[in-house]
Parts: sequence; C-alpha cells; structure tokens
Amino acid sequence: MIERNKRVGELISREISMLLESKVNDNRLKNVTVLRTEVSKDLKFCRVFFSVMGSGKDIAKALSGFKSSKNFIKKKVFSKVMLKAVPELDFEYDSSIEKASRIMKIINEYNAGQK
Repeated sequence: MIERNKRVGELISREISMLLESKVNDNRLKNVTVLRTEVSKDLKFCRVFFSVMGSGKDIAKALSGFKSSKNFIKKKVFSKVMLKAVPELDFEYDSSIEKASRIMKIINEYNAGQK
C-alpha cells in the first residue's frame, strides 16, 4: 500500500511539473519547481512541496498563485491520473534547497580558509 502511495505521489508530482511548464500562464508560478509530494494513506490528501528562486515575496506570490490555480491544476492533473477519488491538494514551500546552499557556502568558505 505504501509503495502505491509513493508511485501515485511521483506521478502527481510529474504531472504538476509538466502542467506548470506548459499550461499555467500565471506569472507567479514561473520560477516554481515541484520537489516532491506526500500522499496520505487513504489517497484523500496530497501535499505538494515546491521551491522557488527568489525572496520571501516570491514565495508568497507562488503560494497565492497556487491558491488561485488550485482547481485548474487539480482538474488538469487528475484528468490524466486515474484515481477513484481526487486528493485534496495542499501546496507548501520547501526550504531544503536554500538550506543546502547555505551549508555549501559555509563549507566552501571554510575550505578556502584552510589553504
């Protein structure tokens, strides 16, 4: 059952990514990258984690863009993903790439100081 949820999550993630590239014309979602999804055990809820290049304003814009495009995204994605029930989508910003970038910067500065 958990393997199925993982596959469904990956499929939803891929479909949303392709949709953002080709069909969504919202400028607030231009620099958004879907990182991963988490689907609940009963397949009723799906959390979509995304990253966006930019500042806090860009994150807020992306969240509002997802909020206003949620029904469109849901309709288009689940017309291709055949499930009995359409999961409720929840979009969340994932700061892991930003954190990894800061860690790499610190490591590079430390290594530069060691020479």
